[in-house]
Amino acid sequence: MTVRGRASPRVSFLIILITSLAGCLQDAPIPSAERTSALLISLLRDENPETRRTTAESLGKIGGSAAASAILPLVTDPAPAVRAAAVQALGRLSSDGSTRGVLDALTRALEDPDQSVKQAASLAIGELEPASDQLEPVVDLVKVRDTAVRRAAVRVLLQVDAGRWLSALVPAVHDSDPEVRQGVVAVLGESGELAVLAEIRKRLIEDSSPAVRAEAAYQLGKLGGSAERAALELASREDSEPGVRRSLGRCACPIDGSHELHEFQT
Repeated sequence: MTVRGRASPRVSFLIILITSLAGCLQDAPIPSAERTSALLISLLRDENPETRRTTAESLGKIGGSAAASAILPLVTDPAPAVRAAAVQALGRLSSDGSTRGVLDALTRALEDPDQSVKQAASLAIGELEPASDQLEPVVDLVKVRDTAVRRAAVRVLLQVDAGRWLSALVPAVHDSDPEVRQGVVAVLGESGELAVLAEIRKRLIEDSSPAVRAEAAYQLGKLGGSAERAALELASREDSEPGVRRSLGRCACPIDGSHELHEFQT
């Protein structure tokens, strides 16, 4: 039982164990990493959610492939804090991207009802650096009804090579949520593929969100083609939003009216 103001005995033991592994208790023998991992894995099934959370976090720092397999069931733990710690640990432990089951579990975690778990899953998949051909389940989530899930999926795609899925992502530039649209414009722009530039030019001129237009200006400004310059010049004449004009002022390619842009920013 946990006493108010004090850690539970199991959590206290866990803290002592990790401290000794780090060599902070100089008078005590330091256990091997393998033995410590085995001890910690046994605590992943503890009835106390705080113990499970702390154990998952610790194994994420010192564990190996065996720890990843043991942590995997915690992705569906009843406690959101435990689930978040588990997906964060899996991203660290499976950074070689070799465990398909881990990627599948983390992709499902993008649909978790708790926002902290979604965010942790987005970062964890980025740490895995999955191959482009493994991303179809993430791309599919960009199409679901839940806005928070779509945002989480786009955050993943911003961290990885999504070049194989550009044609599937293009429709999402019309998403009802401006954060999703902005993220998709960034993914498309970073690809550098000519086939998607027309959609980015449309977002610069037509999108209702200043953040999306600013992202489109930033992406187009890195390229320098004639069609891109024409769109940027039109925006420089007609778009008065400060964020958009800051992006226009940073364009690598010269555009007409650049001096007015710099005057606007001062």
